[in-house]
Amino acid sequence: MKIFIVGSGKLATAILSSDVSVASCELLKWETTNKSINEKCIVIHAGSGRQLTECIAFCSRTKSVLIELSTGLETEKMSPDFPLIVCPNTSILLLKTLNMLKKFGSNIANYDISIVESHQSTKTTEPGTAFNIADSLRVPHNKVVSIRDPEIQQHKIGIPKEFIGRHAYHKIVIKDKSDEVTIETKVLGHNSYTNGVKTIIEACLKHTLENKRYTILELVENEMI
Repeated sequence: MKIFIVGSGKLATAILSSDVSVASCELLKWETTNKSINEKCIVIHAGSGRQLTECIAFCSRTKSVLIELSTGLETEKMSPDFPLIVCPNTSILLLKTLNMLKKFGSNIANYDISIVESHQSTKTTEPGTAFNIADSLRVPHNKVVSIRDPEIQQHKIGIPKEFIGRHAYHKIVIKDKSDEVTIETKVLGHNSYTNGVKTIIEACLKHTLENKRYTILELVENEMI
């Protein structure tokens, strides 16, 4: 099966250059000419959205699986006639943590909660993972604090200098008067994401997916990954 990677940014480049080798599959960069192919494939969209329309049309025609890695695009709300998996994050450990918060977040939603997230300064899309955390804990999105200053990231958060340009950090602080619980997540580099992409691809090959939109947390909750 052909697996197409859509996009030219850091994540798409990292996936294409990494060892995401899956048995009986061929990893390829998406080109507009590919939209005429008449076979079921897996399309991984990690772009800005410029090529998204043709990818959606291709998946609709061939019933190919579309894995959406970008955030803030129409795929987050659409009702497709092909399998669509919306993945604002592909770090498997982090995804399982998010699933835990989704399941049990209502137990702590009434406490004083703050959420801080940090990504590389080039990130201009919405912080999908942080918003997912906020939804689970019933925190308004406008209360999420985003940090993009390299100085703060390195000296106050503790992101190693070599990962300032490619990291994801989240800190949740839950307070009840003098009691405090902190949950901190840190993903450095793209290895975690590319390994997660391989796991998600393998899940798509192993399981029969319906023609509908899934969130990646549905796959986690159903123990498909």
